[in-house]
Amino acid sequence: MNALLRDEGTVTLETTLAIAVLVPVLFAILQFGGAFQRWIAQDAVAVQGARHAAEVGGDAPEVRRAIDTSLRASGLDPATVSVAIEPATVGWREPIQVRLGSDARIAIPFLFTATLPLRSTAVARGEVAR
Repeated sequence: MNALLRDEGTVTLETTLAIAVLVPVLFAILQFGGAFQRWIAQDAVAVQGARHAAEVGGDAPEVRRAIDTSLRASGLDPATVSVAIEPATVGWREPIQVRLGSDARIAIPFLFTATLPLRSTAVARGEVAR
């Protein structure tokens, strides 16, 4: 009986230490998974934006509206995403580049809090003969 009581204290200590390690690992998986999902969504919007900009011949208000709509549909706030479209106008087969950038906040309990930069770039060829 005496040996059984000593083992219960050891089991409690081991469980406490395991929880102290596993909780931050679980939160890290969730936080980095959310950031990865956001980056994939942002990357898809960059590709759609580049394709649309190539179709209309460059940076136009309708392209910016389409990017904002796609960001909202992906669950991202357009106000937190920077958009750069270069060059402003393109001709047939000229490259146009759409760059999107945002920051994801990663907070892992007991370890750290950091900001993870998310950058996406897509290039398309102009489809308007000028």
